[in-house]
Amino acid sequence: MESNEYLGIQNYLKSQIFNNKNIILTGGTGTIGSEVLKKLLLCGAKVLCFVHNMNKINPDLNKYVDSNQLKYLQIDFNEKIKITQKFQDAMLYLKGRLDILIFCHGKFYPGEFIKVGNDSFDSNININVRANFHILSLAVPFLKLTKGNVVMISSMETKIVEKGDFLQALSKSMINSLVENSALELASYGIRVNAVAPSFIRGDYRIGSLKGKKNDDYLNQMKNFSLLGKRLIEPEEVADTILFLASNEAKFMTGEIITMDCGFELNHDLSFQQE
Repeated sequence: MESNEYLGIQNYLKSQIFNNKNIILTGGTGTIGSEVLKKLLLCGAKVLCFVHNMNKINPDLNKYVDSNQLKYLQIDFNEKIKITQKFQDAMLYLKGRLDILIFCHGKFYPGEFIKVGNDSFDSNININVRANFHILSLAVPFLKLTKGNVVMISSMETKIVEKGDFLQALSKSMINSLVENSALELASYGIRVNAVAPSFIRGDYRIGSLKGKKNDDYLNQMKNFSLLGKRLIEPEEVADTILFLASNEAKFMTGEIITMDCGFELNHDLSFQQE
């Protein structure tokens, strides 16, 4: 077989990997979620996308909306009582079948432990943790029928304590526990649950919030900790790993939290943060 012919077959198979799969995706307008959404649609998936801000929807994807391959539902994860209704609306669109559930939403709350207020704490847990638990608990009966799988986003900050990121580290540590415990309990139904834990991603909310010379130095220091060259993690790299975990190519994996940090964990030194 000619090499070009082989590559053509491989590319075709890859493009069909999620064909006829029904998927719920949260945070589809965010830095990572937007990349995941585009790739899922290109791979043939039918996607119900929960978004917080409808103004951030990518108009280039309207063709998928028009062809009924994609539908957006606006949702506020702080409004607990509406999540069940929104999930019911999602399952009506998907005609009662759910194959994959992917969580890409999240909100970053900067602040040191001693400065975090109760309102910020509650909102962080509501959005970054409780919403995942709520939607997953609603989705389990449907995932049992398809032996489906779930992918969440954690963070390298569950392993590396960083000044000023208390709520991020706390909420993502809770996500790790949710992944591992739900994977254990749902394995008997054929349901897999995994997560990715990236470090600093180009264009994400933390990098975008860094301003001023001091923070420029901070960002450069983050890059210096990479063992794979002076670089940040690219959003599409995280998206590719999420799609891998959601595909049958990862059918042997559950309860896993894949670290994506270019070796940051092995090479970090945050002493420069000290005043």
